[in-house]
Amino acid sequence: MLNQKIIITVLSLLFVLFVAGCGSNVKVSGKVTFADGSPVEKGKVVFENNQYSFFGTIQKDGTFRLGRYKDGDGIVAGKYQVAVNSFTTSVGENLGPDTTYFVAEKFRSTKTSGIEFDIQQKTTDISIIVEPPKPNEKKPKKKPPIPLPTPPIKKK
Repeated sequence: MLNQKIIITVLSLLFVLFVAGCGSNVKVSGKVTFADGSPVEKGKVVFENNQYSFFGTIQKDGTFRLGRYKDGDGIVAGKYQVAVNSFTTSVGENLGPDTTYFVAEKFRSTKTSGIEFDIQQKTTDISIIVEPPKPNEKKPKKKPPIPLPTPPIKKK
C-alpha cells in the first residue's frame, strides 16, 4: 500500500513537471529589416544565452520563425542576445571561396550586435533592424588557393 502511494506521488510530480516544462515554449516570429524598411532577404537569425541557442531562417520578405529543431517550433522564455547572418558564398578567383555579406559585421555575432530581447510568454512578434555592410568593411581573410597536383615528370 505504501509503495502504491509513493508511485502515485512520484508519477503526479513528474506529470506536473512535464506540463510546466511544456508551457515554457514560446512561439516567436519576426522580421529583419534595414533602417529604410527594406527586408533582409536571406540568412539566419540566432538567439543565444548561457543555456540555449535557437535559430530561424530568414525568408525573402525578411520574416522568420524561431525554433530549436526546426523553424517555428518555439523557444524557451528568457533573455537572449541576437545575431543576424546573411551572406552568399561562391567560388572566386583561384578556386577559393568568395563571400558576400549583406549585413554589417557587428550584427553577425551575439557578442557584438548589441541586440537583446527578453522573451516572455506574451512575446510573439519582434522586429530586428540591422545595417548593411560599409563599403570599406574588411572581409574575412581568404584562404590561399589549394594547389592543384602536378603530374609526375617522366624521365627519359
